[in-house]
Amino acid sequence: MIFDVKGLVHPPDKVIAFLRYYPSPKGKRSRGGQQYDKVYHLSNRFDFLRQHYPQYLYHDEVFGRELQGVPHSSIKHVYQPQASLAKLKQLDTRDPLQQDVVTFSQLIEQAARIPEESLGISGSVQVDLHGPTSDIDLIVYGRREARAVQLSLKRAQLVPEEGISKYHLDTYRPVYNLRWSGTGIPIETMLLVDGLKSMHGIFGGHHYFVRAVLNWDQVQRQYGDYTFHPLGQARVRCIITDDRDGLFTPCRYEIEDVEFLKGEEWDEVREIVSFRGRFTEQVRQDEEVIVQGSLEAVQQGKEQWVRFVLGDHPSDILLPSSLL
Repeated sequence: MIFDVKGLVHPPDKVIAFLRYYPSPKGKRSRGGQQYDKVYHLSNRFDFLRQHYPQYLYHDEVFGRELQGVPHSSIKHVYQPQASLAKLKQLDTRDPLQQDVVTFSQLIEQAARIPEESLGISGSVQVDLHGPTSDIDLIVYGRREARAVQLSLKRAQLVPEEGISKYHLDTYRPVYNLRWSGTGIPIETMLLVDGLKSMHGIFGGHHYFVRAVLNWDQVQRQYGDYTFHPLGQARVRCIITDDRDGLFTPCRYEIEDVEFLKGEEWDEVREIVSFRGRFTEQVRQDEEVIVQGSLEAVQQGKEQWVRFVLGDHPSDILLPSSLL
């Protein structure tokens, strides 16, 4: 089985990682003579493991919830994104999608003026389970490098010759169906937000997504520095006061002037976080927004506050209030 690593902070004995591919004779993807099936939605990942491999489910005392995790002793191989991209560039022959990945990464390196080791690949191409219509999934490491890539992609989307374009209604529907259909918000409304993003779009006829991740020397905390306790669901109106980490995965937005619209009211609601890439580049500083998702109490020493965590439920939203 192949798992997606989630977040930058992990227990000492395992890696927090969520199932993505599993061997199945009915699977539509294959490598080395083995068929694989893919699972996307979180609830389906939990259901599959609960039924077949419950040893990869556990209650995390720090995060205060059930998570998926792989003990170090069970890890057979770690797919390192930068090494995977370097290996792909060194292949003598590449299929059309692999070639598009290499071309796209080189365009970004040149336009953003970042070293090639700042980029990596993830997704199906990295684990050799891609098909002709699979997506291009890249990772850029570092705060400065990520900002440079964001700016270069924004410029490239305005130049047809580069072959990089933002989403329009005809190309956006598969993305909407996968990420946002559970919210009940019309596709035209979601496109007003996703159509402004630089880190996803179309290249070479493929959907691309560039995930930004901090370098290790930019990660400020370790496992156990904070503890979390679930408080239930809520919907609020608030103001974004800091969006500097809204580009990254996990993403984070600081908020104030919180007005509860649904759910039990709590004081000291300070931030919004998500481990799902769809909430990156979502809102801007000084915007009034509507947030719907899970609340958690955060404890650091004697200090306590409350945060939203988005991505656990298909109905979770984060949108400018002007659109709702």
